[in-house]
Amino acid sequence: MKKIIFKITFAFSFIFFSGVIFAQEIRIEGTKFVYPIVEKWLTEYKKENPKSSISLEVGTSSQDENISDLSVIVNSAADDNANGEKVVFVGRYALLPVSNAQNPLLEKAAKGLKKRDLIDLVFEKDVLEEDFDPDKKSKYTATIYSRNNESSTTLALAEYFGQTPERIKGKKILGDEIYLVTAVQKDEEGITFNTLNYVFDLKSRQLKSGISFVPLQLKSKQKEALESDNIDNLISLLEESKIETIPVENFGLQIPKEHFNNEDVVKFVKWILNHGQQYNHEYGFLNLDSKTLLSQKEQLDNSKTYLSYTKNY
Repeated sequence: MKKIIFKITFAFSFIFFSGVIFAQEIRIEGTKFVYPIVEKWLTEYKKENPKSSISLEVGTSSQDENISDLSVIVNSAADDNANGEKVVFVGRYALLPVSNAQNPLLEKAAKGLKKRDLIDLVFEKDVLEEDFDPDKKSKYTATIYSRNNESSTTLALAEYFGQTPERIKGKKILGDEIYLVTAVQKDEEGITFNTLNYVFDLKSRQLKSGISFVPLQLKSKQKEALESDNIDNLISLLEESKIETIPVENFGLQIPKEHFNNEDVVKFVKWILNHGQQYNHEYGFLNLDSKTLLSQKEQLDNSKTYLSYTKNY
């Protein structure tokens, strides 16, 4: 399984004190949709830890030999690897099926699409399937918009529905996931899957203009939450119940072995788990479920990292 990441790169001046390396700055590059919450966490962390040596610089890459990586893994199946790196999940994101508000599909599928309907709508059929019929047309049609086959959301979407990225129909859009929303707003037959923080206006907490949710077959209370077009109602719904037509995935930090003794790195990750979750909803992300949150805290406390001064942080 491919790892879906963007990199938080730490540059060091190699200052040593009791075996601890202090980070001088963080450079974030790659998948942008998770960036706002990471920035918020860091901002609030530094308010409580003004002497922290971590700083933020966006969109910078460097070939400096003193650069090492702390990666954000946008993949629930991520795990520790043979090099001793640890993955600590820090939040969840959801991918919502949205359509142009004028799309004829909205009326045709008014009773709600099932998971199988979405698979048929979004993905090309597998010619190797026993029931493959080249002459059979899909019940529903639309222009599907997605990013390239290697992008985080494309990989997550395909994996969730048991498909491959190459089989996603429609048009590929270059750049950030935000451009998928723009494309659908301009195309009356357009449909895409995108993250909560991109399909909603985070200030008004309402669905962005020109788009609507694709009708899904849901229970009455679930349907009410979706049709309210309110992000907070939808976040509550997705945290309380699993909806098979809406992918929800964990994202986390992969900590290289060389950072286990870095005071700022460990304290920052522990702070996210203990204090940072309160900001997730504001930025369109879900909190970890209680079981996962507890397991991630235990993983940090039980790992062989430098925790003598961060044990109860």
